[in-house]
Amino acid sequence: MSDAMRVPFLFGLVAALIIGTGFVQSWNSALLILNMGLVSAIMALGVNLQWGFAGLFNVGIMGFVALGGLAVVLIGQPPVPEAWDAGGPRLLLALVMGAMTVTAAVLAYMRIGAGRVRTLVVLGILIGGFVIYRLLLDPAKSAVEAVDPASTGYLGGLNFFASNRSPDELQRADPFVLLAWPVGGLLAAGAAWLIGKTALGLRSDYL
Repeated sequence: MSDAMRVPFLFGLVAALIIGTGFVQSWNSALLILNMGLVSAIMALGVNLQWGFAGLFNVGIMGFVALGGLAVVLIGQPPVPEAWDAGGPRLLLALVMGAMTVTAAVLAYMRIGAGRVRTLVVLGILIGGFVIYRLLLDPAKSAVEAVDPASTGYLGGLNFFASNRSPDELQRADPFVLLAWPVGGLLAAGAAWLIGKTALGLRSDYL
């Protein structure tokens, strides 16, 4: 079989299998397979363009994929009250502590003249803040993950477009993925901006 015939044949075969799944099993399963296939194809195309054509090795691709998954959870999943009671406020306090540590280190670096004193002060802020951050984060994370880890073990999300559903329906409901897609894009853009800002500040191609 020639290349000109092989590609349409394979596409038609996959389409027939997906349609057959809809008739034999369910259309939800067929749409799920189609959705996963499209997402995988887009990811493969992006990797091929970046690594194959541009020759740029990027180990952060799965990080952006993880941000997309995080967006789906934040937008569509219902909150877990037990997890919030167990460690939610402590997790937020740990995040605030981490942000304050970075801010304090940057301010100290900018306001103290170059020399050994500035180096010691910045290192002291970063190390001390990191220790306090982990002391707050680790117990809270363990407490949240211990709440029904088989089905939840996380804080949950904002539960958009699901306020009129019963508790049983919320447990079975799929996330509102369409709204999560642009949110995931914004999260990925924010992460890319931070990395790009750091790389441009270094004035070199370290990252």
